Amino acid sequence: MTTDERLDRLAEKHQALAESLQLLTADVHELSQSTKELRESTKELRESTKELRGSAKEHDRFMQEHQIILRGHADLIGDLVKVASGHQGRIERLEGRG
Repeated sequence: MTTDERLDRLAEKHQALAESLQLLTADVHELSQSTKELRESTKELRESTKELRGSAKEHDRFMQEHQIILRGHADLIGDLVKVASGHQGRIERLEGRG
């Protein structure tokens, strides 16, 4: 094999390596861009999760407060039932005498 043939083969290999390097560089750039987008999406997701957690805590507080109020109302209704029963019994006794 002559020197010119060897140089031609080396030039071809060099060209192939250069093309491979360009493709690899493009892939790395694309991967870098995808990673950046993923990082931004992850950040947005983290912020949304924090907001959702805050809303859930607020909702839980709201529900606990209203459960306390409802228990109080149930107690008052129970007391009213007792009072009404007492009055009903008195009315029946009075009507029974009359």
